[in-house]
This record gives sequence, structure tokens and C-alpha cells, in this order.
Amino acid sequence: MNSMSDVSFASHSNALSRELSLDAVRLRAPAVFAASAHERMSPRYTFIPTERVLSGLINVGFVPVGATQTQTRSKSPLHARHVVRLRRRFETVQLNDSVLEILFLNSHDGTSAYLRWIVVCNH
Repeated sequence: MNSMSDVSFASHSNALSRELSLDAVRLRAPAVFAASAHERMSPRYTFIPTERVLSGLINVGFVPVGATQTQTRSKSPLHARHVVRLRRRFETVQLNDSVLEILFLNSHDGTSAYLRWIVVCNH
């Protein structure tokens, strides 16, 4: 999994379905709630919990609509690469049959962190 294009969901229906509760996010992607960075990280690494970013986005009107994480054998599952998809609770931009989403990918082992806007079509 080297890029955002490697992240996939079963269908785009996630983007158009109801929001996920934080408990549902925790079940699908426990790494979102990691309390610390992976132990191999240097003291210079600044740990920013995904949960804090997620809470900030929820506070400004976004809701999680999808969450997943990679399966890992060698590393702690709490430090696995994970993705949370969010969309506005009340959409303010009209794009016909599409919705804007935030795709937030992170890991707590220093290998990735992205925050991108995407457009999801309802086709």
C-alpha cells in the first residue's frame, strides 16, 4: 500500500450511506484510536492522534462514513495504516449526483499521513 490509490472500499455506497458511530469506526479501524506512536519512532517524531483530527473534523460538521485499516503481521494493529472517509453532515456544495468527501489516511509508524478531498459519484 504505497499510495492513496491503493486504498479501496467495497463500493461507493459508503459515501452515500449513513454516518458511522465512533464505536463502528473503532471496530473497523482500531488504529484510529491509538494512544501512542510505534515504539521504533524517534523522540523527534511528533505523534498526532488520528482520533484528535477526527474529533476536530466532527466538530466542524463532518461525519465519518467509512473506516478501514490494513492487516499487519509484523507490526502492532494499533499502528497499522488506516483510512477514514468523512463527508459534511449537511452538504453545501451541489454536484448533481456526487458528494465531496475527505479521505484521511494515517499510520502511527511514520510511513504515511494524508488529508485529501475527493468527489464520489453515485453511479
